[in-house]
Amino acid sequence: MTNANTQSSDSAAVARAIDAFYQAVTGKNEQQFDSLLDEHLSFGHSVGRIENKAQCIANAVSARVIWKSVAPADQSIQITGDTAVVRHVMTGVNEREGKSSDVKMNVLMVWRKQSGAWKMLARQAFKV
Repeated sequence: MTNANTQSSDSAAVARAIDAFYQAVTGKNEQQFDSLLDEHLSFGHSVGRIENKAQCIANAVSARVIWKSVAPADQSIQITGDTAVVRHVMTGVNEREGKSSDVKMNVLMVWRKQSGAWKMLARQAFKV
């Protein structure tokens, strides 16, 4: 049975993993993505495209889109055992083909604790 201290500690660890994920996005850090993403990742984009781990990393580190900033807002984290369900509004600014755009979309993430580390298992974004 999970006690309140463990759940609070896990919630904080998941929040740190999410922050690290968004740092990897802005920094295009392939190694950081690899350490944060589950081998069985299902990564859904707001346009309907679904990627596995290798596709997600390749697209995230490509020069096609440059993220100037990106962060979660209004975040909730619900822990059940070794699984965390996260909802937040992803806000940021990116640049594609020289054009800057403000981004705001709802995101659902599922994280799984493996050997003491939280790994993203699934993510789905949809436009607000």
